[in-house]
Amino acid sequence: MIITATVQSIGEKALDAQDPILVLFDQTATPDLQAIAVIQQFDAPLTAINLTAGSQISIDDQEYTVNYAGQLVATNLASIGHATLYFRPVPAKPLENGIYLAPSTFPQVHVGSVIKYQI
Repeated sequence: MIITATVQSIGEKALDAQDPILVLFDQTATPDLQAIAVIQQFDAPLTAINLTAGSQISIDDQEYTVNYAGQLVATNLASIGHATLYFRPVPAKPLENGIYLAPSTFPQVHVGSVIKYQI
């Protein structure tokens, strides 16, 4: 199953090459959250996105493998389009709203980018 979202906007503080993370939300995010987030719109309503280790996420033509998806990811993505994508190894204590991806290469993201969640 592939679930698709399109990037609607990118906050002025959302992209920082020194901190390889992307904070995702949907259009319901507050203005403060929108400033630090990538706003995505799903192509269809969601009930859950059950990502597990081995699932795939692509951003345009950049492909990533999920190494870890926290327990809060499925519910948060379905309710408010929220997860944090970490482009680094899984730490000893991973965050429960986090998705840790490999490779660690930070993606190029722009308004109109397509994010595909393959579960």
